[in-house]
Amino acid sequence: MNVTTEQKEKCIIDLHIELPPERFEQEWKRVVDSYQRAAAIPGFRKGKAPRAAVEKKYAKEMREEAVEHLIKNAVQEVLKDKKIAPAQHPKLQEQHLGEDQSLRLVIQVVTAPEIELPEYRGIEVAVEKSQVDEARVQEYLEKMREDTAAFTNVEDRGLQMGDFAVLDYEGTVEGKSLLELDADLSVSFVGRRNGWLRLEEDRPIPGLAEALVGLKPLETRECKITFPHDFSEEKLRGVEVTYKVTLHEIKVRELVPLDDAFAAKLEPELTLEKLKENIRGYMQQMMDSTFHQNVRMALRKELLLKIPCEVPSTMIEQETASLLQEIIKDNQNRGVSDEEIRAHQEQLMSSAKQGAQEKLQFNYILGAIAAKEALEVTPDEMSEHLLRLSKRYQMPAQKLIKELSKRGALGHIQEEILLGKAFDLLIAQAKVTELPPSNKATSQHEQEHEHVHGPHCNH
Repeated sequence: MNVTTEQKEKCIIDLHIELPPERFEQEWKRVVDSYQRAAAIPGFRKGKAPRAAVEKKYAKEMREEAVEHLIKNAVQEVLKDKKIAPAQHPKLQEQHLGEDQSLRLVIQVVTAPEIELPEYRGIEVAVEKSQVDEARVQEYLEKMREDTAAFTNVEDRGLQMGDFAVLDYEGTVEGKSLLELDADLSVSFVGRRNGWLRLEEDRPIPGLAEALVGLKPLETRECKITFPHDFSEEKLRGVEVTYKVTLHEIKVRELVPLDDAFAAKLEPELTLEKLKENIRGYMQQMMDSTFHQNVRMALRKELLLKIPCEVPSTMIEQETASLLQEIIKDNQNRGVSDEEIRAHQEQLMSSAKQGAQEKLQFNYILGAIAAKEALEVTPDEMSEHLLRLSKRYQMPAQKLIKELSKRGALGHIQEEILLGKAFDLLIAQAKVTELPPSNKATSQHEQEHEHVHGPHCNH
């Protein structure tokens, strides 16, 4: 067997293999013998048909089986002899069986990137950390009070800022409904019937609340609204929309006092001070959780910057396709239309490719660290992880293990646990500086309209 290697790019090798005729002849004899023992050919007892008859009837099938077996064995021999550890299943690029029965192959092999690890202990990251203060607790209490408030009708005046309006409204552009112009616009921009709208500045339609001040029940008013050029919904930027509004009712929220009686309605014998204490504990728990998650994200970013890792292009392509499908499915589940997804196809593809590359780089870096630290997954750790999965998916543990084993996924789960242990090690040894929180403006993610999500959305 003659073998030459061709380096196509980093981590991608083409193996040029040529098998002599005698290798095919040996394999052909084995396959024919196997078929002959099992062949059922009319006029002959099973297993007693002449060799020539078997070769004539099953020539195509036997040739395919012989070549397939030769390829499999040849690849295994070459990988072992050349000490090549493939990161993916080797891919057959070319094959040619000559008239002299010599077999020529081109096999593409993808190998894991070689990573030179610098000092990875004690990586420094700086992350904002929020603390609960009385203002936050009071804000939370006010939200609770608003959620439990009663509403009363107002009939002796017009709308004021802060009121709740029960109304019909519809947006048009040059006489055409917004829905007619673009069926994918959010209903909050297009219009509602008997909808509730709190009169707040710039929400959800900039300028509409102010334009409705003074409107009384059963009155109708037309309001011309020009959306800002930096508005969150791109399709409405700079567009002048006429909203025809009919007011049905004006409602105001009756807020109850924040006292022990308010707390006791939530839970018997609960006092206001105890409620505040519970809120502080809950909010701090959420803030701490966010902080730890942000530490992980910052450390991941530092690792990718600090440790070069060139991932094979074929692996990135495969992971990109998988991640893109996840993104599309996630957006469809959120109700984003196929048309909207297609409109952002280029952006989604770019985001998926970046996400795929970073994911693969990060996993290989963690794998290299796990190997250097001689980390292993113990049977108990594997069992505990599988038990958590069985509870999450509400499936008996043995059934889950059987399903995962059938799909060949147990090795993947073991690798996930191992990489997780390597990352936990880095986090435990990282030098984390806690920064005071900065005042960030409301992001577009906090707007009411839908948008197309990608892997780098921070929510």
